[in-house]
Amino acid sequence: MDTLHEIVQLLDRYKVRQIEVLTNAQEGKESRYFECYAGMRDNRWGSDEEMAEHFGFEPDSKAFTRFRNEVKKRLQNSLLFIDTSLPEFNDYNRASITLTQQWAIAKVLMHRGARKAFVEMAEQILKVAIYFEFLDIAVDVLQSLITSTMPFPQFNKDVPRYMKMFNEYKGAYDAEMESWKALLQVVWPMVTKKGTVADFIEPVREQIEKLKPLADQYDFTYMQSRYRTIELYEDIFANNWDAALIKARASKQYFLQKPFKPTHHILTFAQQEAACLVMLNRFEEARTLCRESMSLLTEGISKWFKFWEMETVAAFQAGLYEDAWQSVKKAIKHPRFETISAMDQESWRVFYGYLCLMARLQKLALSPREKGETEKFRLTSWLNDLPLYSQDKRGANIPVLILQTLFLLTEKRYDEFENRTEALRKYRQRNLDSESEHLRTNCFIRLLESIPKNGYQLKRITQEAEKWLEKMHMSTTNILDYSYELEIVPYERQWEWTIDVLKDAK
Repeated sequence: MDTLHEIVQLLDRYKVRQIEVLTNAQEGKESRYFECYAGMRDNRWGSDEEMAEHFGFEPDSKAFTRFRNEVKKRLQNSLLFIDTSLPEFNDYNRASITLTQQWAIAKVLMHRGARKAFVEMAEQILKVAIYFEFLDIAVDVLQSLITSTMPFPQFNKDVPRYMKMFNEYKGAYDAEMESWKALLQVVWPMVTKKGTVADFIEPVREQIEKLKPLADQYDFTYMQSRYRTIELYEDIFANNWDAALIKARASKQYFLQKPFKPTHHILTFAQQEAACLVMLNRFEEARTLCRESMSLLTEGISKWFKFWEMETVAAFQAGLYEDAWQSVKKAIKHPRFETISAMDQESWRVFYGYLCLMARLQKLALSPREKGETEKFRLTSWLNDLPLYSQDKRGANIPVLILQTLFLLTEKRYDEFENRTEALRKYRQRNLDSESEHLRTNCFIRLLESIPKNGYQLKRITQEAEKWLEKMHMSTTNILDYSYELEIVPYERQWEWTIDVLKDAK
């Protein structure tokens, strides 16, 4: 009762400001903020201008700016009241959000002198943070407990216990930060595309050697997750997919055995496991794993779409084009599709473009209605929907460039096809590493170049193709280097389609 009374007095002393959060009022001014939130959530307006007009504002007016700022402020305030009891939350992410909210409240109590209430709440937060292994919160709580209780005799008996715990968890948290820095040093060159995959192997091994003593000492979630991820990269960069699969599965199982089931980390390694299965041509296993993983996630969130994308990739690679068609159509029409990143949306649109080409080439069995839909496909409109892919010179634009070229050949637009193959030749020379990470793409572009070079004569084309196909077979793909986005369908199959088009044109 005394801590409750302490909080009531605190609120009375500092006055409770009106809590400005989103409301679901049925009338009056307050309802506008909820209406704006609901409208944006449902994509009711395509632009700020449309939203301003709906609420009776001029788009560039100060009144509309104030309204938007007020909505933003209420959205931010409303975050403190997220209902984590909803089924979309698992115990792990529920604990993360709840602890963050509670710790913010506890720090307000501490700064305003409600010491007993702070200590009581901090002790509860500490217990939960330790159980779920949120070491950053545990260290912060312990540091604040020590600082705020040491000067007061009534709390002195607890200070030695806090100090002992602080030393223990601070060491573990520092190790976590080392693993974070190590993972960053591994991932950043991949993001910036500085170097080839082979260049990454030695730095990865150096980080493994550096972190192994810490990983052996500290059996905490984030430490283990980052260390195991770096270990996994060692095999992935070396194209040792069998070993990578074993490590991914072992890591997933490690986290499944944690009493609090850290879903985020479990699914991170499930995603790596699925990638390994695709690389090993174990497509049905990969698809099953993706579907199982999706069932653990809230439908429509980014990670849920990522598993669906991986399942679709496996269907493409397995030659199950009808399955891929159903997935792509459903994904693009999903009500949450517009909420995922622009790059992820474009990945699905690239898939759709390849499926339309397959339909034209009679490689995809569709109903008459669906066939009619694919016949409406237009390259220009499709390219306009791919601004990020089209501009990405690191490799993501390659499937776009290739599909353009294949469509032009299929439609017998030979002048444009020759212009495109010439552009591909220049692109190949400027941007592709012909002897390592882009070897397969380099070979495939050379195959396309050989068509006009040999005057569309099938015999000469197939003779020249032998050396490029042989060289292509010597290289392996790497799923972390865009390769399965580059090769929506393996280049060998795309070349078979190309030969069929040339045969039909004779």
